[in-house]
Amino acid sequence: MRLKSLVGGAAVLATAAALFTTTAGPAQATIQDCTTYDFLSIPYNQAGGQQRSVSLGSGRQAGLLVARIGSPLQNHAFAKITGATKPGDQVWMDWSTTGGNGHVQCGPFKVQNNGSPNTSAAKAINYGNTSWVFRACGRIVGGSTKCTAWWHPSN
Repeated sequence: MRLKSLVGGAAVLATAAALFTTTAGPAQATIQDCTTYDFLSIPYNQAGGQQRSVSLGSGRQAGLLVARIGSPLQNHAFAKITGATKPGDQVWMDWSTTGGNGHVQCGPFKVQNNGSPNTSAAKAINYGNTSWVFRACGRIVGGSTKCTAWWHPSN
């Protein structure tokens, strides 16, 4: 009984420490964070027109793409990681309604297999509001976070 009590106490301490500890890197947003703001779930290999890209190193890139998807069909922005990917590489998209001064992060989404792409969820583009901007971000296993420049169709 004493061992069970110690294990339970350690779990409580570990949980409490996790709540008050911060680390560098992408925020661990959930799928719920994406759906709260009407992001659209898309296939991991969704194609689109590339608007921005950033090298993540080791032959991998994160790109910001646009594709006409959804119902009704409309242009959506999304992030995609491509290249010599490895399991655990991450991609996500940041969306801002204030021109990049504060944003919502949708992801990260992890690569599952060697050489496979992955995407973030997609967000409809608001062409009439130039403060609505997007950027793609990624991080390879053992690497640092890198993001594209903010993008809006008018830029």
